[in-house]
Amino acid sequence: MRFNPYLASRRALMVGALMALLMAGCASESPRIKKPAALPPSSGALSEKAKQEQRQAIFKVRDQTLNQLHKLKPPTRTEIGQAAGYGVFEINGLNAVLAQSHGRGMVMERSGRVTYMQLARTDIGPGTVVKPYWQVMVFRDPQRLSQFVTAGSPANVSSDPSVTVYQLNEKGVSIQADWGARYFRDPNLN
Repeated sequence: MRFNPYLASRRALMVGALMALLMAGCASESPRIKKPAALPPSSGALSEKAKQEQRQAIFKVRDQTLNQLHKLKPPTRTEIGQAAGYGVFEINGLNAVLAQSHGRGMVMERSGRVTYMQLARTDIGPGTVVKPYWQVMVFRDPQRLSQFVTAGSPANVSSDPSVTVYQLNEKGVSIQADWGARYFRDPNLN
């Protein structure tokens, strides 16, 4: 069965709405790391106003995530400034019985070009609960970055030495050696 980004987006929208209702009273702010604002769910056939609102929400999460990363790991400011580009993603925590963990974000190239993207986790099994986290990908190779925004990510992107990935969660920041996710262009926002 081939992965269909449209169906994944629709499924994530329904599950996201259900999870938001279930978790509305359970959210708590951690004193160690400030959580970026949650992204609104993506859906098909968006009006221009809705697209702008979602793009603004993604940029707000980007700004908050980068500020937190730079605060926790100051050298990342220089690393990102010298990179070919970077991506910032918010990964929603979902129970894998209901759907794949899903997230959205954007990739900013050194030229200033922005590509909005989605992702689906591929490394979780049934019954696994994934807590929300934020991911910053730093691309040192312009060709690798171009491939990523054009065609999405191959399964082995986590082993690419030209890409560094930082994961931020309520406990702080870590460098990810391996992550199982498939990234693809957001058909609604690009």
